[in-house]
Amino acid sequence: MFFKGYAQDSLGVFTEISLPDSLDTLPTKTVKKKFNLKNYLQKGYPSPKKAVTLAVIPGMGQIYNKDYWKLPIVYLSLAGVIYSIDYHSTGYEGYRRIYDARINPESIYEDGLLSLPDAAVKNARDTFDKRRQLSWLGLFGFYLISAGEAFVDAHLKDFNVNDDISFQPSLQTSPIATTTIGVSVKIKLYK
Repeated sequence: MFFKGYAQDSLGVFTEISLPDSLDTLPTKTVKKKFNLKNYLQKGYPSPKKAVTLAVIPGMGQIYNKDYWKLPIVYLSLAGVIYSIDYHSTGYEGYRRIYDARINPESIYEDGLLSLPDAAVKNARDTFDKRRQLSWLGLFGFYLISAGEAFVDAHLKDFNVNDDISFQPSLQTSPIATTTIGVSVKIKLYK
């Protein structure tokens, strides 16, 4: 139920307003909780979704999964891919400038490889360009592999491997078919 009242604005005009009859119907202020990274990481551990989300930063998915021994592999791989991108980009730019200087006489760049024919310079430029593009694809592949590894590892954190699973050699005979040698798996299931 609402009570009706009047309010006067700065120009002296009265307007009708309605007020609630109790304070329970007034809107309450919501209190926002501060983000706590430690609580976020511990809640629901291990979570494959969090592992993939954190894998946007290289190595964070592995840190979340507490696989610290994988960090040197991740960072050395990342450094190798970045070095490859830099090396091939530098080579491409150098040969592109030389080739442009040869086909454009008004170019401001000097030709540093006068002994090479034009076709060899163009071939070197194209090779560096192709390898530069493949290096960028390698960086994309690195991110996919790193995130995928963190996702799978988070899934397998709570995988139960114990002595209830056993492999035994078996010999199967049948009156119709020949004797078959193989391996059987025995899994004991408990309630």
